[in-house]
Amino acid sequence: MKYIIYLLGFLWIAAGAIAILYTDDYKAYFKGMMNRLDRKMLAIIPAVFGLLLLFAASSTTHSGFIRLIGILGIVKGVLIYFNPGGLFEISKDWVETFSDQGYRLVGIIALVLGTVVISWIQ
Repeated sequence: MKYIIYLLGFLWIAAGAIAILYTDDYKAYFKGMMNRLDRKMLAIIPAVFGLLLLFAASSTTHSGFIRLIGILGIVKGVLIYFNPGGLFEISKDWVETFSDQGYRLVGIIALVLGTVVISWIQ
């Protein structure tokens, strides 16, 4: 179980560091992925991460918070998959208007979240 938390924590840290240090490349990659991949295929990513977090939450000291993040990931995947009211397109357009500082802020949040999750492993 700990290995799942380590893996997801290090992925968050890596994604955050890349978003902070290589903002233009990250922005181009993110926009390309949003446009290339089908919406239903993109829905699998947060849902799987959410399931993994739910599965491994018991190996952390703050399992309630990790479960909450997992449930939010699953809800995000379901919302992306079913796309009520064109929510995915609205969100995609909103994210594409982010400035470089917006992408760096997302990177900082991911970096902090990954560090916190790893520090909570029992």
